Amino acid sequence: MTLYSVPYAGRTGSCTSQERTMFSLKDILDATGGTLCSGTHKMRFSGVSIDSRTVRPKEIFLAIRGQNFDGHDYISQAVGQGAAGVVFSDPAKAPSFRKDVAGVQVPNTVMALGALARYHRERFDIPVIAITGSSGKTTTKEMVAWVLGAKYEVHKNHGTQNNLIGVPLTLLSIHSKHDLCVIEMGTNRKGEIHRLTQIAQPNVGLITNIGPAHLEFLENLKGVYKEKIELVRNLAAPGIALLNKSDIALAKLSRVRTRPIFFYGINRDCEFNATEINYKPDGITFLLNNAHVMEIKHAALHNVSNAMAAIGCGLLFGLDIGTIRERIRTFDSPEMRLKEIRLKDCVVIDDSYNSNPQSLKQAIDVLCRHAPAGRRILVMGDMMELGDKSQEFHVYFGNYISKKPIDLLITMGSCSRWTSESARKCGMRSEAVFHADDCPQVLEFLGAQVRAGDILLVKGSRCMKMERIVGYFKERG
Repeated sequence: MTLYSVPYAGRTGSCTSQERTMFSLKDILDATGGTLCSGTHKMRFSGVSIDSRTVRPKEIFLAIRGQNFDGHDYISQAVGQGAAGVVFSDPAKAPSFRKDVAGVQVPNTVMALGALARYHRERFDIPVIAITGSSGKTTTKEMVAWVLGAKYEVHKNHGTQNNLIGVPLTLLSIHSKHDLCVIEMGTNRKGEIHRLTQIAQPNVGLITNIGPAHLEFLENLKGVYKEKIELVRNLAAPGIALLNKSDIALAKLSRVRTRPIFFYGINRDCEFNATEINYKPDGITFLLNNAHVMEIKHAALHNVSNAMAAIGCGLLFGLDIGTIRERIRTFDSPEMRLKEIRLKDCVVIDDSYNSNPQSLKQAIDVLCRHAPAGRRILVMGDMMELGDKSQEFHVYFGNYISKKPIDLLITMGSCSRWTSESARKCGMRSEAVFHADDCPQVLEFLGAQVRAGDILLVKGSRCMKMERIVGYFKERG
């Protein structure tokens, strides 16, 4: 197999340990274009914080205004804990600062955070790999980082810190020891991927798929595609794109050669392809490029695609096949993402982090491939951010589930009521369908219904907090 290599892969960080943690007030002003209200250019800061509860002495505090809070309300608390400077946008909420506390006014503190992150990222001549897509971003990010970690010191987002706040915070914690950075990028509004690429300046862009997610603001699949493809359009040199050819929309880009594009896929003619897929009780084996047997732990077909993305990155960055094979074999899924929890009497598949039509279908297929001693049970919460398509998708899944070997469907939330009603109308037995308005009702029902040998899939959007149901079964043992 041909190995592709990125010319500057390896340890090339140019910052010293002291430089990576320090910002001068001049740095802050240069990066943000802010107005100095107090302090002197000689002042220095040991880091950046947006949390008044955890800000450390000598750090600079950014007063971020979010949906549920306003950091301006906590400026005094931050200064009381030792913050040596404050970046703010609302002068009416900014107190009079002491002479030893810097004050910088900016039009928008979220934009200022991104500007500081870009400034810090430019201190390091290391490659950044950015990953986006409608589903599978976090698992792919973790798998890519795990594979590359066999050879490099890898920096990555914690969990799903993938938005206009999480990505900058991740970049701001790059150290001189890091060889490369793997960044997950999420979006639910037009323009966010473009802004994130401006901040992170990724050199390699990976897109997992294009699906019906965040339609409330992205409107339709065309809108999702336009938003995600901004990653490829805005890559920094050498500008390598790694795309899933199994995805219909992404496969069309094989005709575009304005930048280096490599494809991975299942049963597809592309640079990194998986064939001869075999399901085992504890995982899946497949053949990479008709030559190398690979194995993953979990019986989810879409994780073969995720593995192919990670394998592609490994080969791009010069890892040998033996090392990649071992890293893929030993990779374990992140928490709350199709995580199998084997308890005394039952098995819980915890996919409770989030839900959209694409990932829900994948999860249902995983549930149906299991052959439990008892019953297959689906506990489904609402799928959010689908806009005017919400009812259509929830009704669709009622029909989809009714045709699957699922013995018991429990739905929770106002939108998933459409799913339970649709399942009954499409032929699922009434006694096999239960709808609840809230979590206590679900737990009461499951507590009486679940028997030894059952397997449960728990899935719902983040705001549904489906992990409460998983926690109940963990406590029950």
